[in-house]
Amino acid sequence: MRGISRSTPGRTGDQLMVERVIVAVDGGPASRAALNWALARAEQVPLHLELTTVVELGWSPVGGPEDDFQPVYERALAEASRYVAQNFPEVKATSVVRRGAPVDELVRASAEADLLVIGTNKTSALVGAVHGTLPLRLAAHALCAVAVIPADWVSRGEKVVVGIEDDGTMDAPLEFAVAEAARRGVPLELVHAWSIPATLGVDFGAAVPFDALVEAHEDIVLRAFQRVRSDHPSVVASTSLLQGPAAPALVEAAATAALLVVGTHGRGAVAGLILGSVSHDVLLNMPCPVIVVPRSRRAAEQSGSGASS
Repeated sequence: MRGISRSTPGRTGDQLMVERVIVAVDGGPASRAALNWALARAEQVPLHLELTTVVELGWSPVGGPEDDFQPVYERALAEASRYVAQNFPEVKATSVVRRGAPVDELVRASAEADLLVIGTNKTSALVGAVHGTLPLRLAAHALCAVAVIPADWVSRGEKVVVGIEDDGTMDAPLEFAVAEAARRGVPLELVHAWSIPATLGVDFGAAVPFDALVEAHEDIVLRAFQRVRSDHPSVVASTSLLQGPAAPALVEAAATAALLVVGTHGRGAVAGLILGSVSHDVLLNMPCPVIVVPRSRRAAEQSGSGASS
C-alpha cells in the first residue's frame, strides 16, 4: 500500500492523505528545482519525502576510478537532506541511495510512491532530445504520477491546465488535475484540441462532415466539464476547444499556468509510443511544471515492465 493514511485525491470528507513523494537528487540545478517544487507542495499537501539518488554501477568520470564517483552522488544526497532539515524541519524526509540503471531503479521506486519528482535541464526541443531522455522514459514507465520540473522553475501561475483526450485515457489525469486545483485554490482549465483525421479527407467527392466533427469534440470536453461541476462543485472550471495539434495548444494554454497535467497511453514498446505523442511533445517544450499521470495503475504496471527496453 502506497502512502500513509491514503485517500482518493480530490474527494472531500475522506481521511487525510499523506503522500509519499520521491525526489530524484543528483546535485545539479535541475534536481534542486525539483526539490524546491516538492517542498513548496509540502505547504499544500501532507507528505513524506524520500530523497533518492541512483549510482549507476560500472560508470565513472573519464580518467577517474569508479570509487570516486559514488561519493559525489552521496554528498549531493547528504546536502539535499541537510537543506530540508535546516529549512523545512516540519517535513519528514528520508534519504536513499540506489544502485543500478537510473530508469530501472526509479521505476521500481515508483511502485511504492504517489508521486515521483525529477528535474530537467531542457531548454529547447533539441536540448530536450539529448538531455530529456530520463524524464521521458520515467514518465512513460513509472507506476505513479511523474512531475517533471524545469531547472529554472519559480513559483508562479494562477491556474491548473489539464489535457482532455478522447481515447479513454482522460479519467486519471482529470481527477489528478481537479485535486491539484482544489488544493491550490486556483481555477482549472480543461483543454481539448482536435484535428481532422487524414482518413476523412475528400474521398470520391464526399465532403468532410465538419459540423459533426466539431459537435463530437464539443461533447468530449463538455462531458469532462460536467464531471468536474458534478463531483467537485467548489472548483472553478473552464473549457477550451481548439482546432489544431494538441501539444502546441496545451503548451500555449499553460504558458501562464502553475501546472500542466497530461496522461499516458500505455501502448507500444518505444517510450514515445507508450507515453503518447502529445505528452512526449509537451515534455520537450515545457511551459511550466508538468505532471504525467498513468491512465491506470494496471496500465502503468504493464508499460513499466518494459522500462529497460
